[in-house]
Amino acid sequence: MMQQDLEERYRQVAEDNQRRMENTIQMAYRCDEIGDQTLAMLAMDREKLMKVDQDLDFINDSLKRAEYHLHSMESWSGAIGNYFRGKPKAEKSGTFANKNRKIEVKAPECPPTVIRGKKLNDLKIQDALEDIKIHNFIDGEYIMYFCSNAGKIASNKKAIRDCVVMTNLGIFQVADGKRVGGTTGGVVLRSVSTAELVKGPMFGHDRVVITTWSGQKAELGFWNRKSSLFMTELLNQIPRKSREWAGPQTRGSSRRSGAFDEVSHRAQAARNGAQSMKSGSPMEGETAIQRMAREHDELFDGQLDELSSVLDNVAFKARALGDELKAQKELTEHIQTRVEDSHQRMRSNDKRGKRLLRR
Repeated sequence: MMQQDLEERYRQVAEDNQRRMENTIQMAYRCDEIGDQTLAMLAMDREKLMKVDQDLDFINDSLKRAEYHLHSMESWSGAIGNYFRGKPKAEKSGTFANKNRKIEVKAPECPPTVIRGKKLNDLKIQDALEDIKIHNFIDGEYIMYFCSNAGKIASNKKAIRDCVVMTNLGIFQVADGKRVGGTTGGVVLRSVSTAELVKGPMFGHDRVVITTWSGQKAELGFWNRKSSLFMTELLNQIPRKSREWAGPQTRGSSRRSGAFDEVSHRAQAARNGAQSMKSGSPMEGETAIQRMAREHDELFDGQLDELSSVLDNVAFKARALGDELKAQKELTEHIQTRVEDSHQRMRSNDKRGKRLLRR
């Protein structure tokens, strides 16, 4: 009787340990998912900050032109001097990316088959992709570049059935009205390590081979050489910061909403293993308690391996978050300095304009 009570007590302790470990693993996966979402939100914030930084170039260029005209209006000597100096040249870009780039890289010209900016909204490309259920855009996600493989004169309806789409989070291809790789096909921009152009034969399509940090490869097809060159350059530049995040992007970086299903499957396997402790047969010369201890240790070791793998990804994403926040802090300080400088120039031009009006 005491032996049976001891076995039952041991079984209860083992099952309790397994339940606690399952809960810990689920919490680790939730942390991993939150890390993915936070990195995606920070990526969108970075895009907005970079856009503000680029807009300051246009503002400063306009201020320079205003100063040029004010100088001509203030005196004859200023007008004569401007006549000989000629029209003002555009100011050198003062964006954060240009100031921190060691080698100036000239991006290829955007070809007619690649749509971006305001034209995307005018043509309602995003709405069209959602209508045919090609891609479900999450909050804050938007299209940056839309490359048609149907030709320059193709209608929007044909273009969205054969295209390559780059959002601020990832890039995917559509062929014959279907997304290549299924509903989850495509590559996350943060996972891109390199992009290589493989030129196709005459009357054939080019291929852009993308390699991720985890070593996986994906291909995008282009029927236009200028489009393939342009998109290859973009993939090698966007996002630049991801090159510094060479970490263990394995299961955690490629996993999405099915992660908790994976946990439940593994938890079910653990429960099945726990049930086998009741019905399994001991090895030769092994008591029932020794058998339960062996099976418990095997299951527990597997759970520890799984937990270690998830925590590695969580730690990597925590470092990535720290690096991104540090970079955005530097970018914000850079923008603040430029805004203060532009504000001073605007106040100066405003005073000069008021003096001219009082004459």
